[in-house]
Amino acid sequence: MFDYYMKSQAEQFNFIRIPKILITEELFDSLSIQAKLLYGMLIDRMGTSYKNQWIDEENRVYIIYSIKDIQQDMRVSKHKAIDNLAELERIGLVEKKLRGNGMPAHLYVKNFVSASA
Repeated sequence: MFDYYMKSQAEQFNFIRIPKILITEELFDSLSIQAKLLYGMLIDRMGTSYKNQWIDEENRVYIIYSIKDIQQDMRVSKHKAIDNLAELERIGLVEKKLRGNGMPAHLYVKNFVSASA
């Protein structure tokens, strides 16, 4: 079946972390598991955005993550990628700023802690 991890392999993978509060707090019950996973993926991409200096005039970090990229990364249809992102927007965890001319939107990932406090 599957092999055991050996000592030298223990840290060879990257992982997507989903904040536990998204699973345990009633405030987030309306979100699908896929939307929660997408939120974890968006948080993961924020590190890259910071390194790329994708910071707006108000000092807010944004990410660029096209629907096509979400589809590919999550292995879902375009419709499902749009739905998952819309779930996060509806609850206020993501804000989308359209840029026009076929350019992907800037996505602002909101702090889940401030909503539950």
